[in-house]
Amino acid sequence: MTNERLLEKVNPWIERQLGIPVSKIQAGGTQVMPLAGKAGDPLRALKIGERTIVACRPKWVDKLQEIVDNLDPDVLFSMFGAYELARVTLHDNVGIWGPSWFLFGDEESWHPLKTDHVVMLDPEQLATINYDFFWHCRPDSLAGFAIYDGDMLTALATVSDEGEPMWEIGMDVVQDSKLRGLGRAVVSAAARWILDNGRIVVASTAQFNVPSARTLRSVGLQHVFASLHGTDGSMNLAPQPIGAPFPGAETCNLYPRWAMNHDILPKANN
Repeated sequence: MTNERLLEKVNPWIERQLGIPVSKIQAGGTQVMPLAGKAGDPLRALKIGERTIVACRPKWVDKLQEIVDNLDPDVLFSMFGAYELARVTLHDNVGIWGPSWFLFGDEESWHPLKTDHVVMLDPEQLATINYDFFWHCRPDSLAGFAIYDGDMLTALATVSDEGEPMWEIGMDVVQDSKLRGLGRAVVSAAARWILDNGRIVVASTAQFNVPSARTLRSVGLQHVFASLHGTDGSMNLAPQPIGAPFPGAETCNLYPRWAMNHDILPKANN
């Protein structure tokens, strides 16, 4: 369910991203329109409640409209839908990533947590971080919020300016850390700093990333829209679902290894 109160605050930002008034996004079918927003992604598709739209390079509009006319919005915003859009875009070396969920927070939605063990990092300290590991965080961020286990950095959240009034949180946690609640603590500290500076909190997560989704929701961020977007280069695919329904829950592959998709190549920089 879309949080309509937050959507009203987010509307102008969405319109600047797409160059399309949100009021023109109608329910009951997906319209494909030329992308007229800020330069960046060659395609951006949004699902806001029951309303869906695809904004893309003008040359793709007609072909993509034929595809989405035969897809229910719930089907479009799935891995199948990403593959269907890529039938057109990959010929121009543009893959489709998603769907991702975009969550937002303000003073009314935010849930404060105790963050006494979180330290704030300045830009000089952020420049020393290994971003090959903390790869959801950014070295050019406005600020960072960290937890250390001795001298070891175990959790990091960074804040980036995504265009007024949205400041975005990126977060990574050392996977083998024995400490609990690290992600919640650094995200909560980052959110508090964003709100203290009069901005709105934004964060995104892919559907497969269960721990990330739980962390963002736990501090009061609420879903506003789902997104598919074009990325220059190959078609990048998500891993298996991360996390478990609860600690210790058994999860198993239904398919045997020989039935996995062997056409999927390793990550290019591995």
